[in-house]
Amino acid sequence: MKGYLRIILALCFSMSLLTGCKPTEKGYKAAYDAALGKRQAATVDIEIPEGALMDVEGPQLKEINGVSVYLLNDRIKMIEVGTRRPETYNVAVGCYKMITNCKSQVSDLKSDGYDAFGVKDSEDKYYSIAGSFGSIDEAVMLCKEFQKKKKDFTYVGLPDAPVIIFSPR
Repeated sequence: MKGYLRIILALCFSMSLLTGCKPTEKGYKAAYDAALGKRQAATVDIEIPEGALMDVEGPQLKEINGVSVYLLNDRIKMIEVGTRRPETYNVAVGCYKMITNCKSQVSDLKSDGYDAFGVKDSEDKYYSIAGSFGSIDEAVMLCKEFQKKKKDFTYVGLPDAPVIIFSPR
């Protein structure tokens, strides 16, 4: 009888190892929403200095030319080395802890006609970038167009909207 119990327990254990727990977009979204709720409770309103952003934790909702957008100040670098470098204002539409998820979304964005690429920040988070610009006005325009064109888009790891990452060169 003990032998059968050991076999059953071993089978259960091995099945749990084989099936595992795979992260999903919904799982990332739920975790981010919980963290965002905590962050928003401690959000402090800041002024954007002329020509730069202050270094604060998380994206900050700001009004640029009458449009509300999220801004984030962070140093980023390309995931894959190529001929392209990120500009100063990068429109992120997804944030992941796993590079494979970022690359998958970048591939989807490229197939939709966006000049997309992936970047990594200083905290090893991977952002899928839908467009990169030298001026904030162009980045704000892409944010507006993206939200209008993709009404049901899930912004994984972001506050339900694109985030403009300000990354000075």
